[in-house]
Amino acid sequence: MIIALFSLILLSGCNKKEIKNEDVKVTLRLQWQVQAQFAGYFVAKEKGFYKDEGLDVNIQEGGYGKDCITTVKHGAEEFGISKWISFVNEDNLISIAQIVKDSGLVLISKKSKKIEKPEDLIGEKVGLWFNGNEYPLYALLDKFQISKDQVDIVRQNWDMKQFTDDEIDVASAMTYNELLSLYDTGKYSKDDLNIIDYKDYGIQFPGESIFTSKEYYKSHPDICRKFVEASIKGWKYVINNPDEAAEIVMKYDKENRLEIDHEKKEVREMINLINEDKYKIGFHDQEQMENVASLYSKYGIIKNYNNIQDIYTNEFIR
Repeated sequence: MIIALFSLILLSGCNKKEIKNEDVKVTLRLQWQVQAQFAGYFVAKEKGFYKDEGLDVNIQEGGYGKDCITTVKHGAEEFGISKWISFVNEDNLISIAQIVKDSGLVLISKKSKKIEKPEDLIGEKVGLWFNGNEYPLYALLDKFQISKDQVDIVRQNWDMKQFTDDEIDVASAMTYNELLSLYDTGKYSKDDLNIIDYKDYGIQFPGESIFTSKEYYKSHPDICRKFVEASIKGWKYVINNPDEAAEIVMKYDKENRLEIDHEKKEVREMINLINEDKYKIGFHDQEQMENVASLYSKYGIIKNYNNIQDIYTNEFIR
């Protein structure tokens, strides 16, 4: 009887220890499909940085029908990756790390169009993605006192066919994706295109951040901290090992959509947009946030400008 009781106590103790040491399962929903844009998170998983923090992270790609804003907002998943402006009006969401300091959004045109500066956009067909990326153009036009009616704004598809087929004169492009894809075709080089970069005109919009729900942030601050620190460690590894990081991303491309040469270029462009030399990775720069918030408030995008600091925190950035 005593032996049996002692064995039961030992077994019970072992079970408690196993439960205590079991990794916490969380899901990270990306903004878009697997690509080097999200290299830091794949590296953190592959290199065991999440595991070292006691986290078992399930990385799920985003895209059509896989909206990270919706899943995280409703508590179906713990973390998401998106531009903070995408959830600025969501009372239940908060950015816990600003990873990418520049969105990488530019306007491109063929040299033959002779569109070199904002004033040249007047009367031209300009392609836009209407998912928040239209507002930098509005801000640019406003800065040069150009009415939106003076520009023929066209809804742009996610490929660049409208641009290559001359259906639009100016296209929106991300420096780490669409612009690189055009170069990869071999039909275009830097000498063939004019690029209007928003940040050259003082209009710089932050890129992706890590966000969660405010309920999860308040109830699981330790997990949030561990996730942020491991993710930042992943991005630092990317910065120091770009080619290896691209190879790791390829492992998570289950549909074999990606090309390694393109991913290596994309990794390097993401490193430029993170801009570690100027900004601390993960830190929300208050001046940048306030400037963008003020601009978005002007266009009625932000409902409550006075509460802008309620949607981000630097609590987990050392």
